[in-house]
Amino acid sequence: MARRALSWLLPAAALASACASPTAPLDALPPTPAALAAEPVLPLAEVPPAGERLVYDVALAGLPIGRAAFSTRDDGGSTRLEVEGGTNAVVDLIYSVRGVARSRLDRAGDSKSFYLWMDEDGKTSERVLAFGALPCLSYRPWNDEPWVAALTQYQRPRDPLSLLMELRRLEPASEPRDFEVAMTLRSYCYRARYLGRTDVRVDAGEFAEALLWRVEVRPYRELGETIDVGPMVGFYDVAISADARRLPLRVTREFGFGQVALELDEIARPGDAAGGVVSH
Repeated sequence: MARRALSWLLPAAALASACASPTAPLDALPPTPAALAAEPVLPLAEVPPAGERLVYDVALAGLPIGRAAFSTRDDGGSTRLEVEGGTNAVVDLIYSVRGVARSRLDRAGDSKSFYLWMDEDGKTSERVLAFGALPCLSYRPWNDEPWVAALTQYQRPRDPLSLLMELRRLEPASEPRDFEVAMTLRSYCYRARYLGRTDVRVDAGEFAEALLWRVEVRPYRELGETIDVGPMVGFYDVAISADARRLPLRVTREFGFGQVALELDEIARPGDAAGGVVSH
């Protein structure tokens, strides 16, 4: 089971010393409309800033297991997002994980393409998503022949990196927002629910009144149907700074054997030299 958590390292980075408990209680409820109206006014979100680079420490059940880095750059008429991550030298002795994810978004923030390369203890795989009139998934598993499939079950799919960017732009609301995230042939609803504010302290600094979001993963009940969703099968808790940068401060996900958490360690200014986390 621990290996499953390690293999989740990069996709999790795709959504940010880690806390040993969830960012919010399991039964947390969104603020009432009256409480929401009383919250401080947020500045306009300036996301994503070109040249942004955020580095995270990754922990499993409170123990450090690796590092991950997010970077953003302007590419003419599109925005390119990249995440690279890997386990540390100690964990590599047990089960090494390396990965790179790249996403291209249009000016509206919609996904145009997505690429994911993973090396799990010497077993490499690749996944490519093309978003257009007919979204397609190309997958090369480590132990089988590559294949390509049309994702006709999705109505308006996006990739996980674009979902994190969209979450940074969202304004707090009492009602949740639903998104489709395309990573597999199964169609899932990712429901973003605002839970309120709290002060957050990470290695990168102290952030007052950070925004707390819970992203619930819920399968659609029928293939091709994007209205009726089933029960929650997992969730991510995300703490985001309340300033114009909307920095993802902490991203956590619970497993049966412990919590995997990413916590912001470094904020690189545009123009700073980028140090590599993995090589690919």
